[in-house]
Amino acid sequence: MKDKNISEINNKWICPNCGQVNNDAFCSKCGHKKPLEAVNPMNELQNLVENNMINDNSGRKIDTEISNKINPLEELQNLVKEPILKTNISKRNSSTINESGSILKYIIIGVILVLGVFLGIYFFSNKTANDISSNTSNNGIISNEEKDIPSVNSDLSLGGVELGYSIEQMHKVLGKETSIDEKDSYKFYNYSDIQVGIKNGKVDALVSNSSAVATKRGIHQGSSLKDVFDKYGDNYNKMDYDDLILYEYTFATDNNKNGILRFAISKSNNQVNYISVRIPEEDLNTKSITTTDNSTSNVTNANEAAQALNNYYAAINKHDMRAAYNILSDDMQTHMGSLNDYADGYKTTLSDSISNVQVTSNSGDEIALSYTLTARDGYNGNSIKEQTFACTALLSKKTGNWHIVDMSAKKQGERIMSR
Repeated sequence: MKDKNISEINNKWICPNCGQVNNDAFCSKCGHKKPLEAVNPMNELQNLVENNMINDNSGRKIDTEISNKINPLEELQNLVKEPILKTNISKRNSSTINESGSILKYIIIGVILVLGVFLGIYFFSNKTANDISSNTSNNGIISNEEKDIPSVNSDLSLGGVELGYSIEQMHKVLGKETSIDEKDSYKFYNYSDIQVGIKNGKVDALVSNSSAVATKRGIHQGSSLKDVFDKYGDNYNKMDYDDLILYEYTFATDNNKNGILRFAISKSNNQVNYISVRIPEEDLNTKSITTTDNSTSNVTNANEAAQALNNYYAAINKHDMRAAYNILSDDMQTHMGSLNDYADGYKTTLSDSISNVQVTSNSGDEIALSYTLTARDGYNGNSIKEQTFACTALLSKKTGNWHIVDMSAKKQGERIMSR
């Protein structure tokens, strides 16, 4: 059996026509007849190997080529192994693709979960912000109840309340007051953050008690003087008083009255100490003076005397004490003392306002007036003492200009307010 196999191998030949390896006399593929000297593939391969070998002295064959010379046997082996290697690579890539697909799937799931968490946080934050916003007014007053706070249209406002509001409108914004004080024609509604003065059923004055209330433009206690200037500009009246400088801005009300927005600035830190909004007493004129003498000359004299009295208190409010002192007659100046002594008496004055001016006598060049004086003074650092006086004044024009020749005042009451 062994000899037969060797014989078959030795009889193999390569068809020169188609390259087919054959055992018989004719090519099994193309029918070509075996040539007399046919090439045996195994002999050819053996010859290739033997051509690269020489015998050494011991008869052993030695490879004469360099180490990187291609060995046909190795090359053939590589050719046989290559398809298997490629198959393995293909399978490995397929596994990698499957693994990559799994990883991608988990990444997508993770991204979806993260987005879900962020969306949940976003909607929860918005809901919380809306809940807080619904309990906060446009001016910083926070309530436990939701309130429909109307937007303010006027700069004559504080804490969402405008001058001229009714008591009902005030309650709608501020809620129930903590206490009420009554004085003459005023009712003062007290809150923890603001005090509201009501006259004839309407808001006539507002004073801040804390930084929780703000003006229409967002200024509150603690704001800087620069903030005030940035929001309201430099068209103001300025009064220097003790440790405060009072900056007042004038705005028109709906019924064409002049209202005052005041910022009391602490000299120590240039910050707002308190804010007040009020309608000052009207300029004294024929409509605000009661007289029984209707002659043209006497009405004119009464108006001039009343205007001189008004100028006197306006100078005090501006802390222009020299101008106020000069409206006094010589005898009154002697009675009051020197200018410095006179000015010292008004160191704590924040404002003086007069109302209910009436002419009690009119002789042409001498006019007697009665009026109500409301004086506000600083008290114990952060408080205001408001005092009311029933006053009389006698003015004379005998020297050519109207001067105050006599004054008297009777105290009617007082109250202490927070700034």
